[in-house]
Amino acid sequence: MDFAKAIITALGIQDVEVSDIKFFKKDLRAEVHCKQLRDEKACCHRCRSPLGNLHDWYIKKVSGPPLGVFQKVTIKLKCFRAKCGRCNKNVLAYCPWIHPKHRSMSCGFAELAGRLMEELTCRGVARWFSKSPMQMLRLDQTRMKYMLQFLKIPDAGWSELCADEVHYRTVRLERKNFFSKRWQAEYITNLVCPEEGKVLFNSVGRSQQALENCLNVLSPGQKLAVEWFACDLHEPFMAAAKKHLPNAKLCVDRFHVVQLLNKAFDAVRKYEYKKAESQFEKSMLLPSRRFVLVSRTKKTPKEVKMLAKLREVNESIHNAMLLVETFHLTLEMKTIRGFRKSLIQWYGLVRESKLKPMRQFAKTIRRYRTQIENYIKSRLTTAVSEGINNKIKALKRAANGYKTATYFRNKILQRCGYLNHQSIHTDHLLFEVPNPIK
Repeated sequence: MDFAKAIITALGIQDVEVSDIKFFKKDLRAEVHCKQLRDEKACCHRCRSPLGNLHDWYIKKVSGPPLGVFQKVTIKLKCFRAKCGRCNKNVLAYCPWIHPKHRSMSCGFAELAGRLMEELTCRGVARWFSKSPMQMLRLDQTRMKYMLQFLKIPDAGWSELCADEVHYRTVRLERKNFFSKRWQAEYITNLVCPEEGKVLFNSVGRSQQALENCLNVLSPGQKLAVEWFACDLHEPFMAAAKKHLPNAKLCVDRFHVVQLLNKAFDAVRKYEYKKAESQFEKSMLLPSRRFVLVSRTKKTPKEVKMLAKLREVNESIHNAMLLVETFHLTLEMKTIRGFRKSLIQWYGLVRESKLKPMRQFAKTIRRYRTQIENYIKSRLTTAVSEGINNKIKALKRAANGYKTATYFRNKILQRCGYLNHQSIHTDHLLFEVPNPIK
């Protein structure tokens, strides 16, 4: 097999003639010297118009993909320039394997760097290839913008979906007066498929319209196939799900319900801490111990003994801890009949306790009782969505934040969704970008 031809195939270049190849072992660098072949189909690299007579030759440096152990590969292409009738100037001939937007890179190098940026940061890939981080950032944005044309959600009919928001940034507002709001948080709403563990689509904000934008991506058949939809206690999300998912039953996330329960217990703890007189009560009701009081994990014998003593000396804390334990047992019921029976008993304990924060929490439970019963039936939570949010937060920290919401949304779809080469076939981009982005 011809060695020069093998090099041309490995680098993803075509219509050239290799004249020399140099390897530098000291810095793992390779230089490929080649000459562009002339033919009758030669055209302008800008407008694709046919070129006239040869004007001169121009040596152009193009970054190529790694060649074995040699990470830095430079292709020194001797390309010809000719007169273009439409541009009315001497221009370089079109090379299909040179990236149309980033002309200092070959298509193979750009696609390989883009696939690495699906898992790594742009700065890390830039260090790997000895390139500028801003150059890699622009390449990543160009590639994702091109792939968005072919983004397609699988035609599977999912029976379960969930939605949750993730923090994007906090912006400073202009204060009109002393009491006006100073900071405002911005969010990205993600529509997640728990079965696949991926983000189907996302939108800016955490409003009803944001979730509707995500649900509009689904086909009518996919919307009808959804039987269960989980979200937190956010009313706009529920309204959007009722509007677009006619067969879906809404489930509230257990974690957020328990979070409200812990807040109600913490309100009782704060009140009892303020009026506590003994040193023992103050030490046990410190803010640092609030999680120990409501924790369901195994406690040490010393902690069990101290909590038993606290229950003896403080009746309100004893009643609040009893309500927390009973409510957890209620949520663990396997049947709707058992859940309703246990919930009625819990309502009675709340009335007898006469704790105002617990009564307010009980009103919230009455309001969302139907959604909680749907959770008992399906056991669907937003746990998968919360796990994806942690992955997104790690992505944001690694990139030191994102300036535009569009790039952040695309990056979420790339890392946690279907906007990557594993879901979209991009092998042809190693040799040519057929539809350059203007």
